[in-house]
Amino acid sequence: MDPLNNLIFFLIAVAILVSFHEFGHFIVARWLGVRVLRFSVGFGRTLWRWQKDENSTEYVIGLIPLGGYVRMLDEREGEVPVAIRDQAFNRKSLSRRSLIVLAGPLANLLLAIGLYWGVGIIGSEDLDPVVGRVHAESIGLESGFEIGDRILKIDDRPVYGWSEQRLYLLDRAANQDVVVFDVEKIDARKEKIVIDFSRAPSQTFSPAVLRELIGIGPLLPVYEAEVGDVVPDGPADNAGIKKGDKILAIDNESVLDWGDFVRVISGSPGKSLSLAIQRQGEGVLVNVVPESMQAEGQSIGRIGVFAPPPPALDKFMVTVRYGLFESISRAIDTTWLMSAVTVQLFGKMLTGGASREHLSGPISIARYAGQSADLGIAQFLAFLAVLSVSLGILNLLPIPVLDGGHLVYFLIEGVTRRPVPEVVMYWGQQIGIGIIVLLMGLAFYNDLISLFR
Repeated sequence: MDPLNNLIFFLIAVAILVSFHEFGHFIVARWLGVRVLRFSVGFGRTLWRWQKDENSTEYVIGLIPLGGYVRMLDEREGEVPVAIRDQAFNRKSLSRRSLIVLAGPLANLLLAIGLYWGVGIIGSEDLDPVVGRVHAESIGLESGFEIGDRILKIDDRPVYGWSEQRLYLLDRAANQDVVVFDVEKIDARKEKIVIDFSRAPSQTFSPAVLRELIGIGPLLPVYEAEVGDVVPDGPADNAGIKKGDKILAIDNESVLDWGDFVRVISGSPGKSLSLAIQRQGEGVLVNVVPESMQAEGQSIGRIGVFAPPPPALDKFMVTVRYGLFESISRAIDTTWLMSAVTVQLFGKMLTGGASREHLSGPISIARYAGQSADLGIAQFLAFLAVLSVSLGILNLLPIPVLDGGHLVYFLIEGVTRRPVPEVVMYWGQQIGIGIIVLLMGLAFYNDLISLFR
């Protein structure tokens, strides 16, 4: 049922985001005296339509739910009766036309604020902001982070959950700024830890900024190196490894947890390994040879065992929830940071500072929609907020056929005091369509690669 579940929530997400975007154009156009002929959510064959009378706006739902549009009265698209020419879009002042075009992306940003506000009031689950791992040779270790440190503030911004200030850190990391962490040590001492992002080992964009750039991880339960199940006729089964066996050591080297076990096995394709196992209170020695498998161009060892059931996370989690007014201020701040990070990500993808794999198409978006909905209403609202900001920023890109492209035309008109020639707009539209097709092709390619992985 996962594909169907993903599709349903994807369509819900698209309907909400497109409706708000087009409603922004619609309501401002009406407010500024432009007659709106059609308000459509979706393209293609009409599934549903309603119109009060022939002089009113026609409301339409199209067959293909991957966009929408607002059609306004415009002399460039057909003859307009003299009596209503003052209601045509092209007859309005440059400032009014600019406001109408800008209203769509702004509606998406306002929607994001509302969604983040709802998430803040409902509350969301997050990991307790306690450091559980400090990676070797990281700027986190060099700066003084230790296991057990509780993060209280980041640049005087309160921290209640591990990922709460991730957007702020991403923004600071992109600008290679200095950030100050207020932490409580395990002995209750308060200290300040200074992180200079210009010293980070990698300047590539990574949402996992705490782990990838600073080198610290949250406190998590230990995932025991215990066999959850065995693949029939696999190397482990043939070697006599059984469900419930606890791996103590490999070639006399202690195994700390499941991750440690997997690292050794995957790094030893075709090599005979001696496993010290605890089985029903007794010690057992087993020899096994991991079979070699190809993954992303590398040989990886596999012995055919499943991980044990995941340990309970309850005592490592916190509920992050804000009051009515604090939620509003945090929603505005989060939307602003999300917008800044999105712009920086676009820029870094163009310059090679971020992987183009961050560009997702409808397949990945549908998967994220279904997964976030499965996690609860707060997670789905947060997903919608991220998507709404991305849609708003994407439409502001200076590409013909997008809102940003129209704003560029208006800027030229404002400078030259005359409209952009229609032939220039025509060729700009063709180029814009080509750019959009290329972006969609790259997004679909990333989707397919993600599915195969």
